[in-house]
Amino acid sequence: MASQARGIRTRTQLLDAAASTFLEHGYEGASIGEITRRAGLTRGAVYFHFSSKQEMAQGVLDEAITTDRVRPQVLKLQELAPVQEIP
Repeated sequence: MASQARGIRTRTQLLDAAASTFLEHGYEGASIGEITRRAGLTRGAVYFHFSSKQEMAQGVLDEAITTDRVRPQVLKLQELAPVQEIP
């Protein structure tokens, strides 16, 4: 069970780092190298959890969208913005 908790923690670190990198640089400008640097992890950790940058970006979106549509945000304006369905 310890390895499962570590895996969840690693995936969360990667998603947090990816989210901040995408926010700062945009999807196109974000690199796996920058994400791993921010997360303090290796490329191997990235590719263990995600097959591509696109899959990682989808993971960020999946974590941000809940059954109630959007998680509560620090900036309340973000909660009011309409959520668009991804085809």
